[in-house]
Amino acid sequence: MQRVSKDSVVFNLDATAGRRMGYHYFNEYGNIFLENRYTDWGNYYPHWTLRNLWMLSKYIPARNLQIEFLNNFRNQNKYTDIDLLAPGKIPFEYTFALTMMAQPLAWMEATGLHASGFDIAPVVKKYRTVQQDIHNGNIVPIGEEPTGFAWTGFQSIQMNLGYFLILRENNPNAVMKMKTYLPAGTKVKVIPVLGKGKAFKAVTDAFGAMTFSLPQINSYVLYKYSII
Repeated sequence: MQRVSKDSVVFNLDATAGRRMGYHYFNEYGNIFLENRYTDWGNYYPHWTLRNLWMLSKYIPARNLQIEFLNNFRNQNKYTDIDLLAPGKIPFEYTFALTMMAQPLAWMEATGLHASGFDIAPVVKKYRTVQQDIHNGNIVPIGEEPTGFAWTGFQSIQMNLGYFLILRENNPNAVMKMKTYLPAGTKVKVIPVLGKGKAFKAVTDAFGAMTFSLPQINSYVLYKYSII
């Protein structure tokens, strides 16, 4: 069908249950519906979803994975008040940002979304202008493994440019040095596309690391970088 349609038809492959190929086969035929989680069951945590993407992106093209973000205004009573990582305590825009390196999946009924949830519309619109360029790169995980309390993220690598998605989970440090896939001594200029970060220039250290800063917990910045 793809040959006949000249690749205008793609398939959505469900990897959630049963005897299914998952992400090990048929990557060339379309997107992969990776997981099926709900706040109704109390089994959705944003950092769990992020961790799955982060772990898989080293081996599977992130651009092929559908990664969900939910209406986290719903079912807040399914989680305890002392649960620091409960979905309802995470900014809605941040839950969307977790999916930017993949194929964002709004896994919800939009008619049930709280009015404030639509405030991210300009963010989604801006993201759509760079999504293809992000996916043109080789996307790899950087930072720490997501736990809900880490500094983590992704790097989309092209020839002399690319993107960083930097994520500060519920971590007390406002500044963090993170190892990248840039060679030691590389001079780079980074410009924020979305999120809370500021533009800066830097030189990677002997390990290819750079220092990033974010002002708040559960915040993010999507940077475009260029080698200078």
